[in-house]
Parts: sequence; C-alpha cells; structure tokens
Amino acid sequence: MPGTTMGDATPAEDLYRRQPTTPPTVCPPSVALEADSCHTRDRSDAEDEWTYGSKSITSSILDYEFENGRRYHAYKAGREAFSFRTGKRNIADAAIDYPLPNDESELDRLDLQHHVITLLLNGELHLARLDNPRRILDPGTGTGLWAIEMADRYPNATVIGTDLSPIQPQWVPNNVRFEIDDIESENTYGENSFDYIHSRYMIASVSDWKRYIDKAYKQCKPGGYFELQELDPRLKSDDGSDAKSPMHHHFLDLLREASGEYGRPIPVHSEYKTWFEEAGFVDIKEYAFKMPVNSWPKNKQLKEVGKYQQLNYLEGYEGIGIGLFTRILNWQPTEFQVLLARLRLEIKDRSIHTYQIFVVLVGRKPFLSETRRSIPATGFSTAETPVSVPVPLPQEKSSAS
Repeated sequence: MPGTTMGDATPAEDLYRRQPTTPPTVCPPSVALEADSCHTRDRSDAEDEWTYGSKSITSSILDYEFENGRRYHAYKAGREAFSFRTGKRNIADAAIDYPLPNDESELDRLDLQHHVITLLLNGELHLARLDNPRRILDPGTGTGLWAIEMADRYPNATVIGTDLSPIQPQWVPNNVRFEIDDIESENTYGENSFDYIHSRYMIASVSDWKRYIDKAYKQCKPGGYFELQELDPRLKSDDGSDAKSPMHHHFLDLLREASGEYGRPIPVHSEYKTWFEEAGFVDIKEYAFKMPVNSWPKNKQLKEVGKYQQLNYLEGYEGIGIGLFTRILNWQPTEFQVLLARLRLEIKDRSIHTYQIFVVLVGRKPFLSETRRSIPATGFSTAETPVSVPVPLPQEKSSAS
C-alpha cells in the first residue's frame, strides 16, 4: 500500500529516506488500528558547566522547592504565585511558573518519553530534511537526551539545549552546550541564529503558542527549519471503547482545565498549522500519528510503543497532574491519589483501545529571495478528523479493523 500523509501527499519513503532499512509507511486516515486478540490486564552533576547568558549559575537556581513529596525547579519558580499551604494563587504571576517536577522520578519519565517518541518515529530524531546543520536549538531540553543524540548524529553542528533546571548529564559530546533559559522570556538569541530548532512536549509550558512559534521563526536562519512535536492529550478510540475509560477522560479534562486556568492552554493538534502559516513558515508539513495508551494494538510497532506509553502514564501521571490539581483545582493530595488508583486500572485494561494524537509539524523559513507562501500541510480543517498512523511495512497488508 503506498505511503502517504494527509492532504498533499509526502511519500513515506521520502520522509524516511535516511534509513538504510525498509521504510515504514503511513496509512490513509480511514484505516483504523486493529486490536490484538488478547484482552488481559498487564500487571505489570553538571552545575559548573551551566551558564545563563554570560553569568555563572547561582545558588538560587539550585534552591529547589518541594511540594507533595516532589521536587520543583527554582529558576523563575514563582513562589508568590502559588502556595499549597495557603491555597492562594495569582494567575497573573503564573506565567513564570512551571507546574511539573524536576526530581529523579520525573527525569526517568522524560527519558522514557524520549524512547517512546523515537519508537513511534521509527528511530528518527527529526522529520525535517536537514542538510549539514551548523547550529541547532532545543528549547525545553529536559534531560538533554535528544540534544546529546543529535550532537552525535551531526558532529559538525553546535547543539544548544535550554531548560529551567541544570538537570542534564555532565559528560556530553563536545558540540553540546546546555544553558539556563526560560522559553517564555524575550529572545535570548538574536534573529537568524539557527539552522534548525526542535520543540517537543511543550504543552503546559507555553502561555502563548502564537508568540512562541513567531519567536522560533525569528530565530531560524533563512532556509532554516522549525519542528514542533506535540501530543494532543484528548482520548480517542476507533471502536468506541474509550467509553469504558471514564476516569481517564475525567482526568484529562481536568488537566486541560487546570492548565488553561494556570495560563498554559493545551491546543487541539489541528491549531498548530495555522500558527505556522501566520508566522511566515513555508513548505509546511504535518504528520500525525496514533499513540496507543497501552499495548492493545496488533501492529508490532505500535504494541511496543503502547507498552512503554502505559509505563509512562502509570509512573508519570502523578508528577504531571498533582501540581495542577492541588494548586489550581484545590484538590487534596489524597483525593488526587484516589483518582490515580482508579485511572491506573483503566490504563492497564487492554480491552480499552484508546490512543492520543501525536503530531509533528515542520516549517521552513523562506530565503530572502522567496515570496512568502504557504503550502497546505493537510486537507483537514477540523479537530476531530482522524489522522495518519504508522502501519506495517509495504510488503505486509494493512491491518484495518
């Protein structure tokens, strides 16, 4: 079956042309995922290396906060914005605060999340068509794993990873540099600075997505690429079985509500393309994938993806949600733990064939000689339109249910 993406087709063979192995394909959006026949429940210091601009790292950046047994960053932490002890909050000040922890449990989850995405993208670190990039930016780098692997893949490039916390390893390739920076701050770097900017999993981190994408456009060199990879957390299924997961729906609805009130709205995946176009990017491409919640798919690749995504949620939903639920929704920690216990039962139930949309958008900043134009990325315009998903290799038949 020929590999295509939505709307203006981009051959999957072209997309994955860098791989010497047989490439995967991307199936039409009408193809649903087939569930496996077994429906059972699975029981299953770099401080001295850091700088901020030309200033050395300060002790205040390392003076982490602790709340509900979790550790949170200190740089621009917004101590006056929220207080669990008093229940007071100031939404106007929330824009300087980041609601997820930065402790060891969260760092392990971020590394696992990197593995899940790499599996989903068939080993690719990016989908932009890069040609010997020299300067690469990874805002919100987290543990720095992606930046380190990119530095290995492109030894002639300088890779800069930025984050609110100095949580990256000390021993890294010589062409990697980590810096303290807030993605919400004004331009730390000048215009036309990077050949490639990579942004991944910034939901709950960005207060104004249009401004964020505009900033990336300014920082890209003419001809440079900006790639955004995001998960739309809204739960879906092809067979209606998501109706058997009310706690998961409830949790995600409350998470979006709290994040929005916090000043960090979570977009629908179809919104990003418009912001790319408005920023001025051209040759825009959009690739959307179904990310299974557990190992229910029959497809071997997605079964593996789902197995690790289940672990990601079982281990990570506490850190993802407890700050927002207690600070914004005024839940007690015990209430949140009760919800998690019920939610985890649904996550492990393989008779519930749920997935979420993981979307990748790639845009190129036009050369000065070009007239600004926008090539449609897809033929879809609504949030509820099904999207493309990796399926078996070309010699296999598609497993449509």
